[in-house]
Amino acid sequence: MTSLVNRILCRVSLSLITAAAVTTAAAQQSEIGPTTDAQVQSQNKTKIALIVSPKGSVLSEAAAPIQQGILAASREATASGACELVQYELSNPQDAGAVLKKAADDGAVLAIGPVSRDAVQTISEMPYLPLPVVAINRPSGETAPELFLSIDISAESEVEQLAKIAVENTAQKADLAANNFVILTTQDPYDERLARAMEAALVKAGAGAERRHISSDQIAYLRQEMRGKAFRGAFFAMNAQNASLLRPYLPPELPVFGTSYSNPMHQKDSMLAKTQSNDLNGMITLEIPAEENTSTLVAQYKGERENLSLEELQMFSVGVDAWTLGTKWIDWARRIEVPDGLTGRLSFDKDSGSKVKRELVKTVVGPNKTGKASEEDLVQFTESAEEAGL
Repeated sequence: MTSLVNRILCRVSLSLITAAAVTTAAAQQSEIGPTTDAQVQSQNKTKIALIVSPKGSVLSEAAAPIQQGILAASREATASGACELVQYELSNPQDAGAVLKKAADDGAVLAIGPVSRDAVQTISEMPYLPLPVVAINRPSGETAPELFLSIDISAESEVEQLAKIAVENTAQKADLAANNFVILTTQDPYDERLARAMEAALVKAGAGAERRHISSDQIAYLRQEMRGKAFRGAFFAMNAQNASLLRPYLPPELPVFGTSYSNPMHQKDSMLAKTQSNDLNGMITLEIPAEENTSTLVAQYKGERENLSLEELQMFSVGVDAWTLGTKWIDWARRIEVPDGLTGRLSFDKDSGSKVKRELVKTVVGPNKTGKASEEDLVQFTESAEEAGL
């Protein structure tokens, strides 16, 4: 552990790295021969393994913004020669242990990744790890090796926090025998999955919940169906377009909640976003700090963020935070605090487990923009559940 403490920590000011700064894995290195100046310089760098999926794979394309965020955050450290990022491809989740051992044998002192849920699960079940690992997903179990740290990217983790906020915000309605929330969803597989997660989170938080599938031809009957029903609030497990169509048919006094998936301000079309925001005025949702404070938190990434979609921007922020956590986890720090994380206020306590906790920003949808909530509105939660394919 002492040797790790004495290694150069890659503490960086966040900016973009070019792809040329990333070297290939040891398989592409030359056979042992006379030591060159370049080889000596490489040996003096802090080597960090980046566990990636095979190029051209579905997961590789989906996780590309995460990798871009990692590279952006590491630019200063790699450009100065303090650190070297080495990519290691992981094709089969069952080979995760072998890939980590290869990275450690090559001199890596930290591994960032993988993103694959199955690969993360495999690593979490290993008895020990050959080097510290920052996994960008969360395993299903509660136990993990000593050097394992995980940051979740699932939608379910957001649902858990939103459920806690909903229960707290509607506590007075529970006294009026309206303990149940109604979850409005569609037949879309993702919407169904989100609805199930909402139901589970609400029950866990001490409230009741019932799911209702709504199709386009049922919207006109929704108001009549809701008449006489007493609910604490409504959850939208659907995109912003569908949610904005349904909201006018719900009682105006009924509190409504939705994840960032239902947030109309994520629309690329600003006019459409304003129209949907007008319909969803007052809906309580969550946002990552990077999207709430773009002028301050991500100003240094402006060039790289311009060509990314809103979903990709969130994944990019995950990559930046993974790097930040890694520069601290490389020392086996048992407690980590990142108050200005792009995906939330991050905290980690190894004595309490291997999972990073995040605090997202509670926002209220309005016709012009989402409003940032006060400090008191932040609710701490431990991320959980799975991301489809990740």
